[in-house]
Parts: sequence; C-alpha cells; structure tokens
Amino acid sequence: MTIAQPTGARIDSVAAGGRVGSVAVRNPIGRGAVPWAMSDILQPKPQDRSSPFPMNVRGRLWAGLGMIAVTLALLAAIGRPVTCPCGIVRLWQTGANPAENSQQFADWYSLLHIAFGIGLAAFVRWMRPAWSLGAMFLCVIFGHSIWEAMENTPAIVALFSSSPNAEHYAGDSLLNSLGDTLFALGGAATFPRLSRTGLIIILAAIETAVTLGVGDGFIVGTLRLLGVDI
Repeated sequence: MTIAQPTGARIDSVAAGGRVGSVAVRNPIGRGAVPWAMSDILQPKPQDRSSPFPMNVRGRLWAGLGMIAVTLALLAAIGRPVTCPCGIVRLWQTGANPAENSQQFADWYSLLHIAFGIGLAAFVRWMRPAWSLGAMFLCVIFGHSIWEAMENTPAIVALFSSSPNAEHYAGDSLLNSLGDTLFALGGAATFPRLSRTGLIIILAAIETAVTLGVGDGFIVGTLRLLGVDI
C-alpha cells in the first residue's frame, strides 16, 4: 500500500517478508529521494560496496563505536582530561567560568558541531548520493573524529587562543569531545529531512545564537584568525 503525502514524502508499508515499511524524503541537495527508515540506517545498500565500511549491521556498529573510541584514546594520550579539571560535571556549561570552556558535555560551541555535522552530511550526500544513511553517518563520524583530533593538538589550541579577544580554550575534555560527536550526528540526522531553506534557517540561527551567546562563531572566529580585532 502506498500513501502519497502532500510534502512529497512516500511511505510504503509491506507486510510480507518481514519488512516493516520505509520512508523516503526529498534530498535537498542530491537527486531523487533519500530513504529514511531504521532499516536503511542499519542495513547497507548494494551501492555501499564502494564505501570503506563493513557491509553488515554488526560491523557498522563496531566501526562507528571504534572510531569514537580511538578518538577519545588519542585525546587521552595527549593529556586531555576525562572531565573538567575544575571538579564540576555538567550537561551544559551554565556559567562563564573560563576553566569550564569545552570541558562540559555541552556548551554554546556544541551548536557549531550541529552545523558541522550538517555540512559533512551534505558533502557526503553530494559526493555519494547512492550510499545509504548508515554509510553517510559513518562518514560523518570519521570526518568529525579527524577534526576532534586536530583541534586538540597544541598548534590548533594555540591558534584558537591567539586573538586577544578569543574565548579561553585549552582543548576539549573527553566528555566534551563525546558530546560534540553526538551533536554532529544530530546535525547529520536533520540534513535529509530539511529543505534548502530549512537548512539555511537552521545554520543562520546557530551562528546567530553562538555569536550572541559567547561572542564567537564561524564568522567571528574566522575574522579573528585573519587578524581582525573583534
């Protein structure tokens, strides 16, 4: 049975063969429709054979968890703390204590990781539109893991702290890095469901919120790196 939705989505319900339905939504960047169902996230497509990821559910789960674990191990190896050295553990950094910057599970910068996840998902969908959502999510974990390792190197930490007006930054705690990865995956999960207009609104809202919240963001940070005194 096929039910036509006014939004352009298609929902197919199949009772036979153990299948429990699938949902397709319009891809705002790629062509055709992007499948969006639990079976699509877990089960590879034949087109995924061109990806570097396993072609079975268990292998994909271990690949995703493995990439996150390796990233956290690398951060621990270079001396990043598990939680905030200040002794306080929060889900959200509520105060303006510089010692807690990038040390709690989430803060204003977590919103930028949502935007980063959206950007990674858009890039993967543009380059490999036939890959399943599962392959896309694994690519997002891989790309974000590389960034997490890079931004915690002494050179990048020093670069981010070079501007006199920059927020205090001494690297991420392992708790914060894990939170950043989950926020990036959340951003990737929103990408297939939104139109181009919706994505632009979300990205603009994120940039505005971070700029107003902590006086930072992609635009402000880039200008500071270019030597603009703001």
